[in-house]
Amino acid sequence: SSGINAEWPLRPGSQTIFQHIHREIQTINKTLDLVGSAECKIGSVSTAVLSKISATKHEHIANIALLLPYLEVSVNQEYLVNRIGELASGSCVGSFRWESGGKYKNNQWNKELPTDSQIVMHCIATYLDSHLPRNPMYPEGRTFTTQYFVQTPSKADTKKKEYALFQSSIHPPHFKLLVGDEVWEVSKGRNNLFHTLIILLYYLREEQHGMLGPVNLGPTGLN
Repeated sequence: SSGINAEWPLRPGSQTIFQHIHREIQTINKTLDLVGSAECKIGSVSTAVLSKISATKHEHIANIALLLPYLEVSVNQEYLVNRIGELASGSCVGSFRWESGGKYKNNQWNKELPTDSQIVMHCIATYLDSHLPRNPMYPEGRTFTTQYFVQTPSKADTKKKEYALFQSSIHPPHFKLLVGDEVWEVSKGRNNLFHTLIILLYYLREEQHGMLGPVNLGPTGLN
């Protein structure tokens, strides 16, 4: 058994990626209070404004530059920050809505907001971006997102990629795995994203010696 849980990004009882992001947001917002920028808290202003704050108050909130890429999945920062907080809660698996999301200002989720699947995929991709060495071909630092993730409406040109995740549909979210010139179909529904990630991890373990590019995904490598 690989010991991998289908919902590993959301699993309760451990430090999930959302708990780390949520805690960092809270820490930075407290610091913004202290340095006189309470009106510019994460969740109330755009990422462009936060980027400017990062440049002018960098010595106080150095981590904001590392956090910003996680927030780029939606222009609605208020919703996104609130939803990350909900997914970071102890009942995160129960609150996950693969083809929709949470309420926003007491209104039901709508398609102008990112699905939970989109948020999860973006945060995982961003996490992997931060752990892969920078590639001069991808100056923005998004090595995993650019090299190993294809999202519709981009076409899945399998001949150019040894392997990659492929999101073939936004509504409802659906993910597949590209391996060489093959497209590996994965069952639709709530666990599609998680199952696709597991298949990718299994492929990397069996065919790539546990390596994602130059990074070891085993116990001694990526955390």
